[in-house]
Amino acid sequence: MRFAAFAFSLLMVLCASGAGERPNIILVLTDDQGYGDLGVHGNEAIDTPHLDAFASQALGMERFYVNPLCSPTRASIMTGRYHLRTGILHTSRGAAKMFGDEYTIAEAFRNVGYRTGIFGKWHLGDNYPMRPQDQGFEETLIHKSGGIGQTPDTDADYFNPVLWLNGERIKAKGYCTDLFFEGALSFLKEDTEKPFFLYIPLNVPHTSLVVADQYSRVFEEEGLSEATAKIYGMLKNLDDNFGAMMAQLETQGIDDDTLVVFMSDNGPTRGRYNADLRGAKANVYEGGIRVPFYVRWPDRLEAGKRIDRIAAHIDLFPTLLEIAGIDIPQDPVIDGKSLAPLLDREPVVIGMAGPYAVYAAYKIHRSSSLSKCNGDHAEVQAGELSEDGQCESFFCGYCESRTGAL
Repeated sequence: MRFAAFAFSLLMVLCASGAGERPNIILVLTDDQGYGDLGVHGNEAIDTPHLDAFASQALGMERFYVNPLCSPTRASIMTGRYHLRTGILHTSRGAAKMFGDEYTIAEAFRNVGYRTGIFGKWHLGDNYPMRPQDQGFEETLIHKSGGIGQTPDTDADYFNPVLWLNGERIKAKGYCTDLFFEGALSFLKEDTEKPFFLYIPLNVPHTSLVVADQYSRVFEEEGLSEATAKIYGMLKNLDDNFGAMMAQLETQGIDDDTLVVFMSDNGPTRGRYNADLRGAKANVYEGGIRVPFYVRWPDRLEAGKRIDRIAAHIDLFPTLLEIAGIDIPQDPVIDGKSLAPLLDREPVVIGMAGPYAVYAAYKIHRSSSLSKCNGDHAEVQAGELSEDGQCESFFCGYCESRTGAL
């Protein structure tokens, strides 16, 4: 997507109160959490009070798009570039290795004095020079591969995960989400003189569907399927941890100085509520690529404001750099555009600079899917691409896309 902004930037307006001051930034990314997996999005069965409260205090982008699978989305978030440029083709079989010379958002923040940390799922390469510690993160606590229990750490599970702490293999005790947030909260308390970039890319509610009975039982008792009950239980645990993190920011007195982003990496697996959106994970219909996106920065961004303009994962890199007063690199090419003008309290005129914005293009072995839009018109091609392949065409404008549409 290409935005031409004809207004003063958020940096000039929102950072005028303290020239040279840079906000702390926290990015929480969930795994396979669909647009409908929040109470605030009309799901009456789920229980996410802390995230719902966060959404009410945050600015929300109602049409925010990602790739339909995790590694491509994560690569675009880290670089501001379409995933194919970064070496990421898919999520497995050697296709989830980001080029070691990609310039990441962590490197950009580290290079201007930020502390940088990652706690969760990296999934962009397990070996040098593709590891998070090779890509700008100073403190790392991650699991390898695309999920806990996968190669090379097949002796792990969600309650006894094998994690990698600053490059060293450890056999941890405790539930994975709890451990990642515990590490993140410890990071928050260190060296409070420096701003920080904290990345919490979680592995829930991705399979395996494992969570303590105390979290899933209530949903089973309400008549939900076992799989959905476990997914909602995993998200309830996430919600508790997210609430504890927000409380820690307030306890430390840094909540007003901290910009927090919450989003997901792709749509949900099939079989549960997804706000009537068509499609699911691994699918380029809207249900597979449209995700929750909320950003909170007290006294700087308007709480409860909702923006219906189209935006995507590639825009996060330039947006956060601009907000922090960091120069956006010109080489290599950055595909995203800063959304800073859209986040401002003042009106802004936005236009699309190109005919199309490519939301998702991924290759799964021999099959590919593509979705592209110019703001008013969308085309979807699912399955095998060929020179004479047929596209489904939709009018999307700024209306909601529901079942039977995109």
